[in-house]
Amino acid sequence: MKCGRCGTKNEIKAKYCSECGTDLVVGTTAPPVATISELYGKEVEVLFFIESFTGKISGLVNPTEDQIGRYREGILQKLTIETPVAIDTDENIGALLTFIRQSKEYLGEKYDESNFRNCSTPELKKEYLKLFEKILRVKSKNMDAKPPLPVIPEKK
Repeated sequence: MKCGRCGTKNEIKAKYCSECGTDLVVGTTAPPVATISELYGKEVEVLFFIESFTGKISGLVNPTEDQIGRYREGILQKLTIETPVAIDTDENIGALLTFIRQSKEYLGEKYDESNFRNCSTPELKKEYLKLFEKILRVKSKNMDAKPPLPVIPEKK
C-alpha cells in the first residue's frame, strides 16, 4: 500500500507507514483533490533529494519539518505551478537566468549571461536542471566529507 503522505510503498497489511508513521487505514475517504485549473499559479515548496538506493532525484511537495530534517542533504525550493503551455516571456527567461547564475555561483563556476541569451526556454530549463543535479551531488559529498570531531586529550 502506498502512503498518501510521503509516497512510500508499504506492505499491504501494514497499519502505519514504515517511513513517516502515518496511518494507512483502508476505506477512509480522502479529501477532494483540487482540479488542475485550481492548481495553476499556486506556490508550493518542494524538497529535492537523491534517493539512496537508486541514485535518482526525487522530491516531496510541501514537506513537514520531520521530512526536512530527514533529508538534510536535500534542497528546499519554492515553485509556482505553471500552465502546461508556458509562454516564453522575459520574466520566465529572467527567472531561469537568475537560477542558473545562482547555481553557478554556488558551484564556483564562471557565469557569463551572454552564453545563455540566445537559448530557448527549454534549453535554459535543461541547463538549470543539470546545474541543480550537480548542486545536489556536491551537497551530498560535502555531508559525507565532514571531518570527524577533534579528540580532546584528558588532563593528567
